Amino acid sequence: MSAMTNNVSSDLLRETLSLLRQALSCWRQQEGKNVIFLNSQAAYETLSRHCWEGRTLGGILEEIACCIPLALTEESLRQFLSSCENPEETLEKFLESSKRDFLLLLLFAGDDPLLWKSIEEQCELLRQTPIDWK
Repeated sequence: MSAMTNNVSSDLLRETLSLLRQALSCWRQQEGKNVIFLNSQAAYETLSRHCWEGRTLGGILEEIACCIPLALTEESLRQFLSSCENPEETLEKFLESSKRDFLLLLLFAGDDPLLWKSIEEQCELLRQTPIDWK
């Protein structure tokens, strides 16, 4: 796995979260009216391929991966702690699981301005924290 370093500016993070918010709001209004996801895996498989302004939501999430809160759910934490035989593979699975959980959190945040503000603040704190995972 390549090193995951924080090279996201504050402006880029805000713009990206705003873009994700717009894309998910539009998706909920158009395609997602009658869709219920049973878990973060199902949501991620569907939404990560959704295109918005010529980019997939999965690709957009990848751009801010270093700012995504990790271990958002018990499932993510359990997956991380379950196996240390291959730390690199375990970390990769954990990061993917965290992206799934984060996208589901964004979907559930809907248009709630207080929840979005909280998410933005958490991501900004993570953006300011130096990370160099090898």
